[in-house]
Amino acid sequence: MAGMSVSLVVSFGLGWLLAAAPSIVPCKQDTADWTAAKEELAAFDARMEALPEDGDVEEARTGLMLLLSHRCFGIAREEETREPLRWDEEHVVPALALKTWWRDGGKAYFESQLELGGAGTLTVVIPPDLRDVLAREASPKHRLAPLLCPVKAGACGAETEAWRARAEKAFRLENRRPGTFDADPPPPPDCMKEARKQPSRLRYKAWRGCLAINPKARNVQAVLPLGRIRVPVDGWLVIRGRRGHYGFCDQLDAYHLATGTAYRSRSCSNLALMPDGKVDAAGTDAARRSGVKVGRVAPERLRELTWMLLLEPEMKDEVQVEALRIPVPKGLRVEWPATDESLQGGVAGGVFGGSTAQPVLSWNWFPPGGAELVSGRFTFPDSWAPGEDHANVLMNEAEATFQEGCPAAPVPVRELDFTREPGLNKLDAPEGVSRVQDARVDALLTWKPPAGCVPGRDGG
Repeated sequence: MAGMSVSLVVSFGLGWLLAAAPSIVPCKQDTADWTAAKEELAAFDARMEALPEDGDVEEARTGLMLLLSHRCFGIAREEETREPLRWDEEHVVPALALKTWWRDGGKAYFESQLELGGAGTLTVVIPPDLRDVLAREASPKHRLAPLLCPVKAGACGAETEAWRARAEKAFRLENRRPGTFDADPPPPPDCMKEARKQPSRLRYKAWRGCLAINPKARNVQAVLPLGRIRVPVDGWLVIRGRRGHYGFCDQLDAYHLATGTAYRSRSCSNLALMPDGKVDAAGTDAARRSGVKVGRVAPERLRELTWMLLLEPEMKDEVQVEALRIPVPKGLRVEWPATDESLQGGVAGGVFGGSTAQPVLSWNWFPPGGAELVSGRFTFPDSWAPGEDHANVLMNEAEATFQEGCPAAPVPVRELDFTREPGLNKLDAPEGVSRVQDARVDALLTWKPPAGCVPGRDGG
């Protein structure tokens, strides 16, 4: 011992301390602690079932914290850092969000903690993310406040439930349109490989942490917020921008949600290219073909499009919506170090895509009665953002129903004055598109109905 170096002595002593330090382990099944924890879980479950969707969550919060303080849920107390298991005092969690979380996987997560002390193949449950809520009580000053339903929505916005189901189905990776996602993504991380880099008593923590932080390991998806909004049944939806790339139309479309009236003002051409590959703006403009078409589209398709455009900015792109069950690898002991031992390394990442050839369209919804307009933008003709891409699909479907005819509503002169064209890649439009877009507005403002047609009286 006298000849042993100081560093070796320190290393030996540190290793002994780490080996001797206690770990949090699951409760053995059918013990007194395990039975008490199971009874407390059942009582809390009953409390969650009785909690109204618009109720006060303070009692539920206290109950959840007490549940986590039980010895048998010690690993849960340490391993999950997301809400509601890590409650942010400044962030009010709506009862609807808490009940949804509990139903979709929170309860299963706590139940799994009581199964980790058993024999045979063990399974961990990763609980879902806490969902956002968009409702009248929670967001009285929201930009969509006039359309928001209460948490207990009843019949309010019930017509949109089919739209929601269709949209969230479209958001799933297996249903995305080609070109709107990475068709050959990197494989999910090998979390057990990461865990083996750690000392044996830290391996479960490393493995579990790898699963928790990596989106590919948690089956995340894009989702709409919980809650409903009423169907936008009236007002004008105005969409402006360039559609297409080498062959394109600078376009302004105005749609009346109540009647389906459609005014479509276009200026179409093909990019004229000079020998050096740059765009010949004069040649491109010389080949333009401009005009106005008037008629109707299906109001139902138009309203669904507007609904999606209104909600798209409220979406979250990487949300785990249900409990995820994963077998514990053989040889991995379920334990959590009681001391604050850090891990080295980590895995995370993402892939983003797009194309400079994809223009951006602007949209404005003018509610009836002079209420404040709501505006936004989306990438056309497809987008890696699931909500934007679904809006493209809905817009194509709505416009496919267009039929020329006498309009049922006059040109929305006042509304058009408040719209602005989106920007465009300078390579495609060296001189910009403001002049062209202003001409599209003027074409609508000066449009004259054909003989025998009186918009707003006998249209369509």
